Amino acid sequence: GKSTNRIKKVKDVKKKDVVEEKEIKEEVKLEKSNSNSTSFNLIEVIIIMVITAVFGVLIGSCVTYFKDNVVEGNSVPEGFEEFFSVYNELTGSYYNDVDTDKMIEAGIEGMVNYLGDPFSSYLDFEETNALNEELEGEFVGMGATVSMNDAGQIYIVDLFSDSPAVRAGFLIGDVILEVGGVSTAGKTTQQVSYEIRGPEGTKVDIKVLRNNEELVLTLTRGKVVIPSVTYKVIDSTNIGYIDISVFAANTPSQFEVAMDDLLNKGVKSVIIDVRGNSGGYLSSAERIASMFLKKNKTIYQLDTKGLIENVKTKEDGKYDLPVAVLIDNGSASASEILAGALNDNIDAVLVGMKTFGKGTVQKTKTLSSGAMIKYTIQEWYTPNGNKVNGVGIEPDYTI
Repeated sequence: GKSTNRIKKVKDVKKKDVVEEKEIKEEVKLEKSNSNSTSFNLIEVIIIMVITAVFGVLIGSCVTYFKDNVVEGNSVPEGFEEFFSVYNELTGSYYNDVDTDKMIEAGIEGMVNYLGDPFSSYLDFEETNALNEELEGEFVGMGATVSMNDAGQIYIVDLFSDSPAVRAGFLIGDVILEVGGVSTAGKTTQQVSYEIRGPEGTKVDIKVLRNNEELVLTLTRGKVVIPSVTYKVIDSTNIGYIDISVFAANTPSQFEVAMDDLLNKGVKSVIIDVRGNSGGYLSSAERIASMFLKKNKTIYQLDTKGLIENVKTKEDGKYDLPVAVLIDNGSASASEILAGALNDNIDAVLVGMKTFGKGTVQKTKTLSSGAMIKYTIQEWYTPNGNKVNGVGIEPDYTI
């Protein structure tokens, strides 16, 4: 199922090897005896010369590696010795048992928190999975949204169309009592959601309570596409309306399907709604903006430590019609990219409230434990060079 309370976090430690070079000195003693002297022929002399040359190359390589990797700063950074000393002290001498995995996790989280950046964070394993699932726009599971009622029971509040849950006969309002014969009592929505997950095509029996009757339904786990785009033709008009909830990897393809269908239904203009959309992949916002722009138009400007780069379209877009964009103070990041690009380039009208003002770009790094760190690497501006971070984008018409 898709949990309404998505979380994610993980742990990982990057370890650097310290290269140690040991010199081994050997004394070779040649004993000379007048009665038993040794002479070398030509072949033996050549062999000795080759061996000497090979050893010379190896020793030179070792010295170079030692110089480049240890002497010139690629060894363990200064201060880490004390970090390891404290770690060893606490894990070895603290009066209670210490969960070393959680201690390392706390250390990594502390490093990220030190940055003081609200958009740089550490995500544990579950949080990482939930974020990846949302941004990829699909997962393998049930295809239902679950929540917890006042009695602490997990129940279905929504079903995705044509999902494994619908095919198995689940209904909105079903209370999930057991998953695979194991009770859900006392468990969170996240825990139940992950118990329902599994490899595509596998089956699991789920006991539900429906109208005071207990039923056992067999779910065949399958791929579920998360809809991030909904659309319609506004009644009695030739105006199309498209709502984008998140900029996932598959959002541009969903958006293109919506636009093509609206045009086939005769719309002459379109409203794009990104209210409450906190962002997602910048590349998805780029692709959608590009659908309305001519070739070589700037989508946004990227600032990497003072170096400005214009991110431009690579070809002409396929749509040419008036656009209005609905924005509010929950429209952030990729939503602001789209609003700014369309406003600056094709005079798309912005209607609503000033946007959130998240004009930074984050990079993610997945750790070996499955956790993730997310940290800021760049700042971006609108095509006209207007700052967005901490400022936001003002609408043309405030409502």
